[in-house]
Amino acid sequence: MPKKPADITINLTPKDPFFNSVIGRTLKWALSAGRYIIIFTELIVILSFIARFTLDRQVTDLNSDITKNISLIESYGTLENDFRGIQDKINHIETLERENNIVEVFPQLTAVTPDGINLESLNIQPDSVTIAGNTLSQNAFNLFVTNLQLSPDFHQIQINDVSNQDENRPGYKFQLQAKTRPPAQVTNRTTQEND
Repeated sequence: MPKKPADITINLTPKDPFFNSVIGRTLKWALSAGRYIIIFTELIVILSFIARFTLDRQVTDLNSDITKNISLIESYGTLENDFRGIQDKINHIETLERENNIVEVFPQLTAVTPDGINLESLNIQPDSVTIAGNTLSQNAFNLFVTNLQLSPDFHQIQINDVSNQDENRPGYKFQLQAKTRPPAQVTNRTTQEND
């Protein structure tokens, strides 16, 4: 078998000595590596461009959801204002009921106070009354305490202090506290006692 002739390549262009220098080799490397860098950069730009469409779609969806939620929250805004208005009215009514209880204590207290009792101070709270006064006789004081105990308007009578007045004034000075019943409870209790 005859031998195959060897492939011979002939390059007639002379080699440039510049590419044998350090600068030439660096430039040659930069040109070959630069192609890959450019391709890689272009891939990143293309991926960013594609990702932008996805992100734009998400932003549009989020904006539409926010708009829907804003209108929903605004529709509940009137409900909240109505609720707060009703709550303020309830608080105002409760305050008025307490004040009515305070105003009603005066005639109730006048009804149970016998002659001979002088009231010096009266502290009326929504659910209690504190009375300080003086009397010339122990019988008048006993009658006052008994009237308070028998009255349907007062309960839990507590005598805080009973003492002689100073040397120049005869009689006793006293201080007591009693719980008051709201008018509705007094009416219910009176109805039950009548039944």
